[in-house]
Amino acid sequence: MMHPKLALVLGFGALLALGNLGLRQREGRVLDDGYHHLGNDTQADWKEASPKPEGKRLDVTFESAANPGEWTLFLEQRSIDNLWRVKLNEVEFAQLKPFPGLTKRNYTIPAGMVKSGTNVLSFVPDVPNDDVVIGKLRLVEQSLREMYDTQVVSLSVEQHGDGAPLPARVTFVDAAGKLAPIFYAETLHTAVRDGVIYISNQAVRLELPRGKYTSYATRGSEWSLSQVEIDVGSTAANVVAHRLRREVDTGGYIAADTHLHTLEFSGHGDASAAERQVTLAGEGVEFAVATDHNHNIDYRPFQTRAGLSSYFTAVVGNEVTTEVGHFNGFPLDPKDAIPAHKLTDFVAIVDGIRGKGAKVVILNHPRWPKHEDSPFANNQLDRDTGRFGSGLLLTVDATELINSTTDEADPLFLFTDWFALLNDGRRIFAVGTSDTHTVGEPAGQGRTYAVSKTDDPAKIEVNAVCEAIKNGNSSIGMGIFATVLVNGTARMGDTLNVSQSRFDDGVSLHVEVRVQAPSWIVPRKLTCYVNGHAMAARSITTVPGAPTDQRIALEIPRECPHDLWLVCVVTGDPASAPYWPNPNPYTLAATNPVFVTFQDGPWQSPREIAARTLESSGGNVVLLGSMIKSMDEAIAVQLLDLYAVNLRGTGTAQEEIRRLVLEVAAGANPNFEGVRRLVARL
Repeated sequence: MMHPKLALVLGFGALLALGNLGLRQREGRVLDDGYHHLGNDTQADWKEASPKPEGKRLDVTFESAANPGEWTLFLEQRSIDNLWRVKLNEVEFAQLKPFPGLTKRNYTIPAGMVKSGTNVLSFVPDVPNDDVVIGKLRLVEQSLREMYDTQVVSLSVEQHGDGAPLPARVTFVDAAGKLAPIFYAETLHTAVRDGVIYISNQAVRLELPRGKYTSYATRGSEWSLSQVEIDVGSTAANVVAHRLRREVDTGGYIAADTHLHTLEFSGHGDASAAERQVTLAGEGVEFAVATDHNHNIDYRPFQTRAGLSSYFTAVVGNEVTTEVGHFNGFPLDPKDAIPAHKLTDFVAIVDGIRGKGAKVVILNHPRWPKHEDSPFANNQLDRDTGRFGSGLLLTVDATELINSTTDEADPLFLFTDWFALLNDGRRIFAVGTSDTHTVGEPAGQGRTYAVSKTDDPAKIEVNAVCEAIKNGNSSIGMGIFATVLVNGTARMGDTLNVSQSRFDDGVSLHVEVRVQAPSWIVPRKLTCYVNGHAMAARSITTVPGAPTDQRIALEIPRECPHDLWLVCVVTGDPASAPYWPNPNPYTLAATNPVFVTFQDGPWQSPREIAARTLESSGGNVVLLGSMIKSMDEAIAVQLLDLYAVNLRGTGTAQEEIRRLVLEVAAGANPNFEGVRRLVARL
C-alpha cells in the first residue's frame, strides 16, 4: 500500500480538471463500466469495488476500427504507487500515473496502435501484490488537443540582468485559481504535473486550453517570485516569459537537501529519477542526497543525461528504513551492499551505516508518523531532561527539525525535544529537509545551509559538507535563511571561550543574527534560546514586496556563571500557495548551537555541570538547595534528576526521594516550569 507520508500530496498529480473546461469532449465508447480491485489483500474501505481482489491484472477485450491518429483512454484508478504498465495487444503505450486516492486519469494511445477487429487492453503490474482499483474505462476517438482545443504556449525563465536561462518551477492556475491542466510538455528537460512544470535551462513549448491563466515562476526560497497573466488563444502569440533575481545572499554556504525520493527506487511517490534532476535544479538545491528506501542510488548518470551537472552536486545516500526508525546515511558507494535494515537496535543500525562508509547519519522525522507513535515517543524521551526511558543510546550526528512534507502544526514542538537532548549533553545537530516523494512537493523546501569553501554548486567538496553537517556548522530553513555570530567570531557549531574573546565585558554576550528571506516570504519574530529557554526576542520589520536582509544585535545577559549553548530561531508567516505548497502554517529558520564557555577547559553541558555540582556537594541537601539558586533552569532540572537517580541507587524509598528532591527544588527559581514538571513526576 501507499507509504503513509504520501497521504499528503498537496493536490499535485490529482484529478485533472478536464471536466470543468466545458470544451469539445466526446463521450466516447465505454469499454468497461465497472470497477476492478486487483491485488491480493482485502480492502474493506474501498467502497466502489469489491473488498476482495479479483485477480493480479486486468484484460479488457473490445472491437474497433484502426486509429489513424491519437486517441485517448479515460479511466478511474486508486492507490497506484508501484509500476503498472498499460498495454494494447501486449504492446506497452503508457504507465499508470501514481496517486494514492481514487482519481480520474487520461492516457494517449498513439496512432496505429488500435487494430481493426479484436483488441485487448491490459493493465499489468511489475509488483503483482500491489492492491489497486482500475475501472470506468472509456475510449475517445480524438486526441486531447482535438478535445480541448489546446493552444501552444512558449515558456521561458531567465535571470534578471544578464538574461541567462534558469531552471525553475512554473505554476499555472486558471481564472478560478485552480491548477490548470498542462498538455504535451513532457521531455527529458521537464517534469510536469497538473498545473506545474519544472523546466531546465531552456525555453519549452507546452499546450493549454483556451482561457485566462496566471503563471508563477519560482526557484526555491533564495529567488524572487515572478507572476505573468496570459489569455491563451486571444492572440496569435502565446508567450510566457519570466524573470527571476537572486534575493538572498548565501555566500559561504550551500543549500543542501539530504532527504530525496524517486518512484523508481523507493517504490512510491510519482517522481522518476530523470524528473528528480529537473526538480532539484528548478528549486536551486546545490547539494542533493539521494535517499531512496534501502537503496544506494547515484543520481549522477541521470543528472549528466539531463545536462544539469553544473547546477548541483549529487551524493549517493540511503534512507535505511527499519521497524524502529528511518536513518539517512551518506555518502555511500552505489556498488556496495546496502546497510542492514532489519535490525532493531539503534546503535547497531547506526554502526552498520557507518561501516558502509557513511560520514553522516541522520535520524529522520523523529516524531513521525504521530507524536505518540514515533522513535522519540516509543523510547520515552523525557522532554525536560533529554533522557530516554528505554535507555536508548542515540549515536546519530543529526536529526530532522524541518521536514517540509510532514505535518507539524507547532513550529517549536521538535525544538523542545532537541533542546532537551542538547541539555543532556548529546551533540546531535539540526538538519532541514524536504523528504519529497513527488514532483509537486518542492525539493529543498526544507533545506540545510552548510558552510562551504566554494559557492559553485558543481564543485562542492562532499567530505567538507559532511563535516559541516556533522559538526553543526550549518543552519536550517523553510523559506528563511538565518546565521549567527557570537562575540563577533563564533558561528554555528563553534565553541567560544569568552575569557579569550576581545568582547568579554563580563556582563553579556554580543549576538548578531542575520535574517534573510525573499520578497514573497515574511519573517516575523526572532527568538534567542539559551540552554533551551527564551532569553531575548525581537520583531522583524519587513517591507511588503521587498526581500528581507536584517542584522539584529542582541545582548544576552550572563545571568549564571555556567557554560551554555545558544540557538536562534526565526518564525514567519505561512507561505503555502500553488507555487510553493506547504502543509504547515509557518515559515522557519534556525541556527545550530554556538557553545559558550567562560573558563579554560572543555565545554560542559548542563548535565555535566549538574553532575559536577552534585559530586562537590556530597549530596548535602542544604548545600544543594543553596547551589541551585544560581543555576539556570536547564542545569537545575538536570541536577534534580541526577539527585533522584542517585537516591534510587542507594535504595531510598520513593516517598523519601520525593521529600528530599522537593527540599532541594525549593531553592530554585519558582518560575522554572521544568522543575515543577520533574517534581510532579516523582
